[in-house]
Amino acid sequence: MGENGTLFFVLMAVTAGTMALVYVPLRIFLTVTARGRRLRLLQRIRKLRDELAQPLES
Repeated sequence: MGENGTLFFVLMAVTAGTMALVYVPLRIFLTVTARGRRLRLLQRIRKLRDELAQPLES
């Protein structure tokens, strides 16, 4: 019975380690790309706001 418990523990530890190796880089990548998209959107909004503030040239 002790051997089964050890095998189960090792299996769960390997599974958790594998999930962490996949999840952590994926989470970092998604966070960086979301921040980049948000930054580009804010820059576009600022640019449009500046263009609208300028008087029309006719």
